Amino acid sequence: MKLSIIITSWNTRRLLHACLQSIRIYPPRCTWEIIVVDNASIDGSAEMVSTDFPEIQLIKNSVNTGYAGGNNIGFANSSGEYVLLLGSDTEVFPGTIQRMADFLDEKKTAGIVSCRLQLPDGSLQHSCKRFPSIGNAVAMYCSLHFLNRRYLMSSFDHTVEKEIDQPDATCIMIRRSALDGYIFDERFSILYNDVDLCQRIKEKGLKIIFTPTAKIIHHGSQSTKQASPELRLVMYRNILMYYQLYFGFSSRIMLTPILMFRYFVTTRSTAALKLLSLP
Repeated sequence: MKLSIIITSWNTRRLLHACLQSIRIYPPRCTWEIIVVDNASIDGSAEMVSTDFPEIQLIKNSVNTGYAGGNNIGFANSSGEYVLLLGSDTEVFPGTIQRMADFLDEKKTAGIVSCRLQLPDGSLQHSCKRFPSIGNAVAMYCSLHFLNRRYLMSSFDHTVEKEIDQPDATCIMIRRSALDGYIFDERFSILYNDVDLCQRIKEKGLKIIFTPTAKIIHHGSQSTKQASPELRLVMYRNILMYYQLYFGFSSRIMLTPILMFRYFVTTRSTAALKLLSLP
């Protein structure tokens, strides 16, 4: 098997159908499989896949294992030489998937290849970043985005091939041999799992490359937009855990009050105090 396509979905029935239909219309030429991991959706997503796409391997989780856990389950049930992580809120264009597989065939030093993302109206979605620093995190979560232009690669030309630090994980193809039996560290169940993955790939001496020759439509973080206050708490804990792991305990001290304030403003809940202690 050359390629395994893994799609983890939570309550995105309509978009998931469009995504799977686009792959059915524009399949790659190589040998491939699709694995859909349904993270305990309640909108009929799993039933839709069973009925409309019976050829697809469907894994129905009884609980929401998060983005990291869902993709790891899909990976454990896959066999492809390459693994494409694809958001359920995407649609592929003709040749997209095959071009990414061909890229990894040709670029033996690449561990991950990412592609061009465009919004439904055809406009570009910026999808490449550098690895973050503590200063980047403070600026981001204080909504001082103008201070993060370098980190966000705001001037990056998405018409050229370029080695990057981290792409948006909405559509990335990974060389299976670059992984150690799993894709994501499940301590980062929702956020920063992709950043940690890219850092681990880089530590192996492999490159992460953006190619403009392949593109997808991205409707944009549809599952995350549904986040409940409880889920947002998990997301903010993921942030603190990432920065503590890579930058030490002082980063947690610096970021905790900022995230507590953001959480309280968003939810008006004193559950923000739970951020004072990591699980």
